[in-house]
Amino acid sequence: MKAYSGFKSEAPAASLPPLPAGAYVGVIKDVRLEGDEPDQTLVLRLEVTEGEHAGYYTKRYQNDVQSSRDYTPRYKGVFRLRVPNPDNPNAAHPEWDVRSFNNAVWAIEESNAGYHWDWNEAGLKGRAVGFSVRDASFNGIPFTEIGRLEAVSYVREGKVKPMKPRPDTGSSNGASVPASPTVPGGFTPADDEELPF
Repeated sequence: MKAYSGFKSEAPAASLPPLPAGAYVGVIKDVRLEGDEPDQTLVLRLEVTEGEHAGYYTKRYQNDVQSSRDYTPRYKGVFRLRVPNPDNPNAAHPEWDVRSFNNAVWAIEESNAGYHWDWNEAGLKGRAVGFSVRDASFNGIPFTEIGRLEAVSYVREGKVKPMKPRPDTGSSNGASVPASPTVPGGFTPADDEELPF
């Protein structure tokens, strides 16, 4: 075997552990509206801004980009909120959609003095918000996910009640998660404003 230039024995890049379940102070980095009326979802890209885990989701995404070979990395700090609409035939629990949306808007308003929701989703970008992260699993593989938005003051004062773990959502037959397409060659981490959802 012939030696190659640049050889150095090194451990593979380690994956960052999941963000621990708990409440965090953060910011809405980006926002978009998915779907068409009457079935729309408000999608928020969040980031932790305070404490030892500040910048976690950006670091996680950049780490995943550098270490991925068999999947397309995705930004993990995403919160999806169904937009309530009485004409939506896909809404299984319309009352829950209304309550969830109202609670999320309250958390954003409460976290940003003088801000009032005006039905312009673009105005959410850059707003402070707290959020709760809960434990979850899929086919027995544990992870954490953002479960709800919180008022920043409640997070800072320790008034946020921990969320119960979400039950495993995988199939009972042990089927695996479908593989994502591979990362194209030459892919480099995106700038903060270009991070995908």
